[in-house]
Amino acid sequence: MKILLIILTIAISSYILFFETEKYESSSTVIVKDLSEKQATSPLGAMLLAAGGAGVSQDAMLLDVYIKSSDMFELLDKEFKLREYYSGEKIDIYNRLYRDTFLTNRKMNGINLLERYNHDLKLFFDKPSSTLNIKFAHADAKVAQQIVMSIIKHATIMLNNMDKKSSKIVLRSLQKLEKEKYKLFLDSLKELLEYENKHNTINPKVDVETKSNILATLEGELIQKRVAYQSKLQYMNKNAPEMKILKGELSHIESSIKKIKKQMTGKSKKQTELNKNLAQFGLIENKMEFNKEIYKQTLMKLEEVSVMVNQNTKNLIIVSAPKVADSYTYPNKFKDIITTIILLSLLYGVASLIGSIIRDHKD
Repeated sequence: MKILLIILTIAISSYILFFETEKYESSSTVIVKDLSEKQATSPLGAMLLAAGGAGVSQDAMLLDVYIKSSDMFELLDKEFKLREYYSGEKIDIYNRLYRDTFLTNRKMNGINLLERYNHDLKLFFDKPSSTLNIKFAHADAKVAQQIVMSIIKHATIMLNNMDKKSSKIVLRSLQKLEKEKYKLFLDSLKELLEYENKHNTINPKVDVETKSNILATLEGELIQKRVAYQSKLQYMNKNAPEMKILKGELSHIESSIKKIKKQMTGKSKKQTELNKNLAQFGLIENKMEFNKEIYKQTLMKLEEVSVMVNQNTKNLIIVSAPKVADSYTYPNKFKDIITTIILLSLLYGVASLIGSIIRDHKD
């Protein structure tokens, strides 16, 4: 058993030292930059896009799933022939995949290929910095670097395609909403025009404003006439023709002011109707202005989303670029050999213990 243990230790250690594939790891740290976040968004647009907006964490989780998927593997396989690599001579005999084998975990199929790919791939998302670290190990250091760069390129395309699909869904909803809001705006505008035609007025407010201006003019004129009357009264007889004319003008102005004030206070039936019309007109006008503003905001958001559909709004900004490794990263040969010796020693100890128990029972 001791000889067998020594032979196994030497054999496995030799395999690890001389035959096991040495893999070079290249890594890159990236951050997702969403350019659409800088665009001015109206309150209405914020509500419309609330469901479609994705934060950096969500984008990173989406990237994690996509980079590990068979879709990414297929893209990388076309560029770097990963199927040939995992079944070729660059991979050691133990870890190599075979086309014709009865061992299911060694057979070259989609499941095992994806498993090998994910074994060489490592992803880590750092929440505090919102960065994603991408690592890939390959027997060729240059290819490992190229694969990391290719992963970043394809991941960026995927993010933008997903964002564009989401924006297209929102765009279709906005186009439908724009038609509805335009119809509401037109209906409220027609209602306003019909009201003006029915009451033969452009705006009841104009009548009130006109009377207010006339009243202010008359009150100013009344003050001037009173000052002139009092000044002339000091040296002229109040029964003088000029003074009588001035007095008559004062009475006429005062009478006009009282009449206009009475009309504006709403005591007359005509003014009561005017106030009612003014209130109705205000409601119709406010309704029209509200529908106009909603339609305006919808058009703004429609234009914004239309731009988003036709441009790449998300980018993977490279914080640290992948480098060509100058020494292999895997396997850790010293650690693996020590682990092998410990495991075989434990196995020998267990076997020896079982043998001693058997001998004791025979005795």
